Amino acid sequence: MNKYKLALLLIIPLLCCTSCEEWLKVDSEDRIMEDALYSNENGFRTALNGIYIDLLNSSLYGQTLTTTTFDVLAQYYDTSKPLNTHAYVLLANYDHQKMKDAVSDTWAKGYALIGNINTLLEHCEKNRNVLSDKGYHIIKGEALALRAMLHFDLLRIFGPIYKYEPGKECIPYVNDTERKVKPLLPASDVIFNITTDLKAAEELLADYDPVITEGKLATEDASGNNFYRFRNERMNYFAVLALTARVYLYAGDTGNAVKYANDVIDRASRFFPFATREQVNGQATSGSANTSAEDRIFSSEILFGNYHSKRTTDIFDKIFSYKLEAKNVLKMSDYGISQLYEDDGDLRKCQWQTQRDTEGNVGQFFVKYGDVTDNGFEFARLLPMIRMSEMYLIKAECTKDYKALNPIRKARNIPQLKSNIGLNGYIEDEYVREFIGEGQLFWYYKRKGITSIPRLYNPNLQDMQITNSTYVFDLPDSEQQLRK
Repeated sequence: MNKYKLALLLIIPLLCCTSCEEWLKVDSEDRIMEDALYSNENGFRTALNGIYIDLLNSSLYGQTLTTTTFDVLAQYYDTSKPLNTHAYVLLANYDHQKMKDAVSDTWAKGYALIGNINTLLEHCEKNRNVLSDKGYHIIKGEALALRAMLHFDLLRIFGPIYKYEPGKECIPYVNDTERKVKPLLPASDVIFNITTDLKAAEELLADYDPVITEGKLATEDASGNNFYRFRNERMNYFAVLALTARVYLYAGDTGNAVKYANDVIDRASRFFPFATREQVNGQATSGSANTSAEDRIFSSEILFGNYHSKRTTDIFDKIFSYKLEAKNVLKMSDYGISQLYEDDGDLRKCQWQTQRDTEGNVGQFFVKYGDVTDNGFEFARLLPMIRMSEMYLIKAECTKDYKALNPIRKARNIPQLKSNIGLNGYIEDEYVREFIGEGQLFWYYKRKGITSIPRLYNPNLQDMQITNSTYVFDLPDSEQQLRK
């Protein structure tokens, strides 16, 4: 079955049919295919795998939510050159229409994928008899958490600054397969639904996810059945806990945020340890330091990273490569990079390499998602979604204790903190350095209500000034029309 078939299941009949009779015919055929898919456990696995694949749509986590839109808005990249012609210059300057256009497809693709998930969840109950006990709990648990994750990112885009307006209506929470326009809910209700789904996912996975006792299982199974392996590439139990901590922090519930962050730190660290210098510089895999075998994503500590077989061609080659025209590449100034890190020994500096661009200019380019010579390395095709270091940042912010930040600093080979003086600034610095190309810094700014955003690509420039309302993206025109 075409992997996009399910994503389009609910909308194709509405767009293509010219009569009620045709609509009924197509609808009937789609339901027959749907029922056939969910007639056995392998079909459920296929459907869930398709959802993970569709998360990589360029309007979702393939680009918009990770590498482009929100990192551009976070002022990582210099879009001032070529003068007024850079592909992202309007977005970087917070042009209202450009911001609206940038996330229009994110709304459409996000809710289409949520529709897929709801169909799968509906069949988990309807066809439970064809599922093993383990299959039911893991498939349903992962699906619920993915539904929560998508709604959360839609809330972060289209919702208010939560600490100021938790009662503001913003997005619907779609948890069924009914074909009708759902009401916009207050942000607080959306958070409630998100945490409800995450709690259910946590309970479903708690006694069945092998990650809890066996870790990632990041090798092929001898039988060839790998559905329950490579747990770091799925929304596993620990990833659910980590996402829950992220959600609670965004909602200002620091008590629950630190509770979940501590749980992940205490129970998952042995399976998701901080990357070592040898892993980062390629020595662990090739026997000696090797820039073509560097683990620049620090893969050992990624709690959930989506498998992306075309990561280099779809992300690096199209967004960050030195082979692109200057108007299309996203890069920082060399000076900006030099100011990004407080210590020359910071392991994250490997994410930048000096190259010569198409015009013969030499500069540093972002190579976090660049080519890895041996594609047999798992990290060559992993796109980070949630990582362990975020749990330490959450803990440091919630407890206001500098010691919670030191494990990150030690792992990154930078000096330890000795007091709480300047702690908030140090936390922000780590958000800046940790999540380049992962789309998280902008949400730190929004959560905090920061209206003076540093131009990281050139700290000599004045900060970008915005208002609180700038953080709230307009609903797509098509959605607004439906609600008139």
